[in-house]
Amino acid sequence: MDPNVVAGSSFGILWEAQNTNDKEHWLAKPLVYTIDGTEFVITTSTFNTVRIHDAKNGTLVASRQLNPPFRVSDIGCADIPDYIGITGTGVIDPATSILYVAAKGYRGGLDYGGLANGIYQLYALHLPSLEDVEDFPVLIDGHNADNDPTRYFVGGTVLQRPSLAQVNGYILAAFGGHCDMFNYTGYVAAISKTPGVGVVRNGQGHANGAIPASGRLPLSTLDECVVNFALSSSGKISLTDYFEPYDYVNLDAGDQDLGSSGVCLLDNTVFRTASVSKIAVTVGKNSKVYVMNAENLGGFKQGTGGNDAVLQTISTSTSVFGGVGSYPLEGGYFYFTPVGDFTYAYRFGTTGAGVPSFSLAGKTAFQFAGRAGIGQPTITSNNGLPGSAILWMTDVNTGLKAFRAVPDNDGVLRQITLPATPGINKFARPAFGNGRVFVTASHKIIALGAPVNLPLNCTDPVKFGEVLTGTTGTASITCIAKIAITQVDGCTTEDSRFECDNSTLPVGPLSVGNSFTFPVTWNLTADALDEIEGVSYGKIIPGADGSVLKLHTTNGVANYAHKTPISLSGNIVSADPFLLVSPGQVDFGGLVLGSASAVNGLEATAHIKNVGNSTLEILGVAWRLGTDPSTPHNNVTLEGTRTVFGEGFEAEGFPEVGDFFDAGQGLTVPIFFNATEEGTYSVTIRIWSTGGVDEVILSASAGSPPIASIAVTKDEGGWDTSFPVVLDFHSVLAGTTKTKTIQLCNVGGSVLTITKSKPPISPQLTATAPFDEFLEGQHIAVGACANATVAVFAGTVQPNRPSQHIALNWTLNTDGMDSRNPTQEFGVREIEASVTITTKQVGPLFSNGTAVYQWTGCFLDTSRNLATQVNNSTMEASNTNGQCQNLCLERGYRFAGTQYHQECWCGNTITYPSSYTSEALDKCKYACTGDASESCGGDGTYLSLYADISKFDIPGFLESANSPPPTTTTTSSAPPSTSTTPPGPGSTLNPLMPDIVSDQWKYIGCHRDNVGGIRSINSKNTADDDMTLEFCADFCEGYNFFGTEYGRECFCSWTLDTPALKVTESDCSMACASNSAQICGNGDRLTVYNNTIFQEPPPAPSHAPRAGDYAWAGCYSEATVGRALTLATTADDDMDPAFCAAFCEDSDYMGVEYGRECFCGNTLEAGSTLQATGDCNMLCAGNAFQFCGAGGRLDLYTFSPIVASSTSSSVSSSASSLSVLTSSSAESSSAPSSSSSIASSSSIPSSVSASTTSSEPPPSSSSTFTGPTATATNGYYHVGCYSDRSDGHALPLIAANNSMTPELCIAVANSIYDVAPTPTARLPYVFIEYHHECYGGASFDFEGSAVSTLVGPHACTDYCYGSVSTFTTNGVVSTTTDLTNRCGGPKQFNLYVLSTPVDFPTTGGPIETVTPT
Repeated sequence: MDPNVVAGSSFGILWEAQNTNDKEHWLAKPLVYTIDGTEFVITTSTFNTVRIHDAKNGTLVASRQLNPPFRVSDIGCADIPDYIGITGTGVIDPATSILYVAAKGYRGGLDYGGLANGIYQLYALHLPSLEDVEDFPVLIDGHNADNDPTRYFVGGTVLQRPSLAQVNGYILAAFGGHCDMFNYTGYVAAISKTPGVGVVRNGQGHANGAIPASGRLPLSTLDECVVNFALSSSGKISLTDYFEPYDYVNLDAGDQDLGSSGVCLLDNTVFRTASVSKIAVTVGKNSKVYVMNAENLGGFKQGTGGNDAVLQTISTSTSVFGGVGSYPLEGGYFYFTPVGDFTYAYRFGTTGAGVPSFSLAGKTAFQFAGRAGIGQPTITSNNGLPGSAILWMTDVNTGLKAFRAVPDNDGVLRQITLPATPGINKFARPAFGNGRVFVTASHKIIALGAPVNLPLNCTDPVKFGEVLTGTTGTASITCIAKIAITQVDGCTTEDSRFECDNSTLPVGPLSVGNSFTFPVTWNLTADALDEIEGVSYGKIIPGADGSVLKLHTTNGVANYAHKTPISLSGNIVSADPFLLVSPGQVDFGGLVLGSASAVNGLEATAHIKNVGNSTLEILGVAWRLGTDPSTPHNNVTLEGTRTVFGEGFEAEGFPEVGDFFDAGQGLTVPIFFNATEEGTYSVTIRIWSTGGVDEVILSASAGSPPIASIAVTKDEGGWDTSFPVVLDFHSVLAGTTKTKTIQLCNVGGSVLTITKSKPPISPQLTATAPFDEFLEGQHIAVGACANATVAVFAGTVQPNRPSQHIALNWTLNTDGMDSRNPTQEFGVREIEASVTITTKQVGPLFSNGTAVYQWTGCFLDTSRNLATQVNNSTMEASNTNGQCQNLCLERGYRFAGTQYHQECWCGNTITYPSSYTSEALDKCKYACTGDASESCGGDGTYLSLYADISKFDIPGFLESANSPPPTTTTTSSAPPSTSTTPPGPGSTLNPLMPDIVSDQWKYIGCHRDNVGGIRSINSKNTADDDMTLEFCADFCEGYNFFGTEYGRECFCSWTLDTPALKVTESDCSMACASNSAQICGNGDRLTVYNNTIFQEPPPAPSHAPRAGDYAWAGCYSEATVGRALTLATTADDDMDPAFCAAFCEDSDYMGVEYGRECFCGNTLEAGSTLQATGDCNMLCAGNAFQFCGAGGRLDLYTFSPIVASSTSSSVSSSASSLSVLTSSSAESSSAPSSSSSIASSSSIPSSVSASTTSSEPPPSSSSTFTGPTATATNGYYHVGCYSDRSDGHALPLIAANNSMTPELCIAVANSIYDVAPTPTARLPYVFIEYHHECYGGASFDFEGSAVSTLVGPHACTDYCYGSVSTFTTNGVVSTTTDLTNRCGGPKQFNLYVLSTPVDFPTTGGPIETVTPT
């Protein structure tokens, strides 16, 4: 694109293609592609429609709707209007001319289906025919994530917005949780160009907490990250590096997303230094630009003092959504546009230390829209010619804009005037062809360019080369006539320095093929000679320059342009030194006093360069207050490496007197501002040199934080500021409208920004202007307010319906403080809007005003549902539903119905219940003769039917009418058993469900899932397109419950809180993926079966007491600063304590954290202390029965190798105790001797009660258990059986192990005392509960309840898991269980103490003695 042509009068709109569907939008960028010499422009829409137009004239070549789009109403988010189809830009493979796009729709190609049936498919289309590539489209849904197999892709909940990419034979597609919904889960999918999804990856949640981490140590989850993924030849994605801002938790809390604009990789042939070969840039909602080393992104808190280890951080005025654009020529620039601000250009340079650094070079004078949606900067040039770069921007309000991409000497990106275009769709980018630019806006495709029918073919561009200041340069232009020309009328230039003489042009007519040549002069001798001190030439800035020359002709042939534009370009050169400081003004914006940014102040940059061809010397540096040239100057002062100017402005490494700059040498200088008082600040820095004098103005302001105050309108007028904020519309009659307003005011001292806004959208309760009010990124000035309106549009419906309650939230957040407490952040607000929509009640009424007859439904009445017509011809003329109901009640009928406008029918039965039609079909629309606002039947013999609610169960009828179709019952040889499950709400079990599946699983009903984000059945799960009830039953073998959900998901567990989770049977209505005759739950609904053969649950996960040569020391925190263990680290999906022990070998300490991370060290860093055992609650990635720390918590182990003991009859130390216990759990011994080897001879009798079984230990004895004698076991005495508290436990958990015995529990307690890195007191109390759980502590917490000692045959009867031994004799597997000691029971514990009496709490009263039954 030639800027001189674009700026010319001949550049205009070439064609427009209008789309008549006002529900269809273009969010994806147009693609321009040439096939066999013909250039096409390709668009893809939210309607899943692909169109191909001839790029030259706009002719529609091909069009195809791939499948019906997903309805926005099914997800309840208004970020995208109407429909969601193709929203991400596709990609074309030039080797095959195949277009790949990701399209959202519904299963089965339907045009409806709800959230649960939403899917994404990858289409591959031949160009230009748009025919499917064989075996495409590929369904992306249902594939499990490689990095978290428990998660799988659900198309209905996500949005594919970024452009697709193709790498290594795979198409990469990125998805985000739509509208901050559904756990914020994002995915990256790699789909092979040959069918089959290669991999799906996702990230969710926080992982780092406050602990610094290298980017090379992969995160288990990704949050607010810039990520470098590797894609293998097999399509597997692996995380190789990442950057996560040090304050990412705050970014989440404030909805200041890092990834709102994506990442820009800069051209590494230009943007590089000796130490940094690749640079990446990102900017987002948090108003920061991060410049990163793309080959070492920076990890988390790897910078000085725990800050970000990035090359540079640049503050922006507001949030940036549209991303970064770059231009790699003429020194190199990148660009970005904050919401409601200018587009800024930053120039590439280096610091004095040679580190890459960008300085503000200029900005546009045009200010863009104050709402999200501004496009990404896009830069073109005329084949790389210097001075030809154009910056293109799209604005949601004012359309396409163009600017010179290189700032002028005033630091301005000069605007190029374009033909007016409508507002461009959110975040759209223009596409470019052969001298043409394409954009999509307001349901149309717009092509802009210069006319292609030019009468002359002239030299273009004309290059003057280098011209010295103070001299002239001349170039020649040769033109050839393409048509018969009557005469050449003359020439003009848009810059007077370029001179063209009409006398050099031909006179008279030209025939086709005639040529002529004429000169053009570039005159650099006459420009403002006195502008610059100390030089003899005018202020002409060295660098690329140019203009456009136009030849004016009178043509002998019609339909040809009368102006032929010719581009002129050259490079201005100064033989002398030339000082240039850019930009001319550095505006730091506002400093919010008391904020985190006020600690270190604000930072910006300036670029100082010698653009001349001789060495430049700095002669002086000074500053003055403000911008008035007459204000006296002040000398700068030096403080170390900093130059202090005053007013809070300082610079690092600023040039000093006597410094030299070689020809072309530049320096990027960091400049800082800070203040402690409110006000505006400004200074001007002046530099004297042998290359002239130049200045830079520094300006900033400081103010108190923004404070947000929120209120809503009252019904009686005025504003309601109470908390919480609620828009309660109360009751609104159907067919009427009511509005309320939310007002957000800034009562603080700095500009307030809305950081998150998700308005309510529904047919009857909605924000009235969701795309114009309370916009993300919107500014609210100090003392100003912004308003947003919510309305109830209560639809017109049949009378006598139950009241309908609707409640939706407007989610809102700002970067300000809370007016109710200005020391706290405003935070995320869920502003509830609620309404109860009522209908008019007609006919006979109950005393409370409710109609006796209530709407039941619209019925197809080809055969009579109600037997008797009761109104006569006179009544027919005034027929209404109320009149009809009065007639039916007088005659004692249960049902009343109206039909054909005028008829009234009554009856006591609905003859054909199956003739009920769905409300969605809206079939009953005939106006009643007596009241046109009511419906009396509908076209095609439809009947409006009402029922007496005192005699008929309308909800029950509708539940049955809307129930799923009959299913085939699975036969079973096993006799049916009676379910003891309590009935759920609504009715009995669905009789169409198979009662018994796979001979042993009994149906127990439809259950709720995901209550509070927690799975109801959560021990094991899978998802498969072959899902049936039998499939899930086989998968859940060994469990007590299985549940199917969402058609293709299967969950297993040993326990289920059936009474609390049971729901009505109609909630489960989704067919199984591989058997449409079976029901497999629904969204958040489980079809549940109970195993009729009880399965003993496995022991709970435990903290491994030993791992290799290491003994468990407890749950420890990370250090005060950094990691607790710093010698070595690794992370692996096979992680468990044994894995880590092998990795750390002979280190003094090793610890496992966050499920999959291992750390080694010889010292425990300061601040790492013992925490509650329950804090280490994350399961090991490689062993689901062991714990591996948690976020910021280590399961810590000390080096304590096994020492051989001469005796096995006693346990004398924690190390030998644990080693002997470990050996006792082996299963291959020839005799059960290992069981007795762990016992202390002083406390446990030698008798062993043994039994033999083929698979499991015998049940506990029912006889009274008195416990061991009052002899100390390793210092502890058994004092009896007690009842634990109902919620939680009276002491903290310290161990849970499949080898648990009293000796092991006590050994663990002793090990915490003996091997702790820091001194601890011995635990006074330990107790054992539920076979295998060990608790210990210094004081009991019974939450105010009385302490109960338990006696009798049902007190503490659980055997100890560690007392069970399995051995094999002659191939027979036998089990022996030592019943001498017991290990508590359910909510019962055996207590061991160091000394008596026991200090039980007495707040609940005296100790009670209870005999459990």
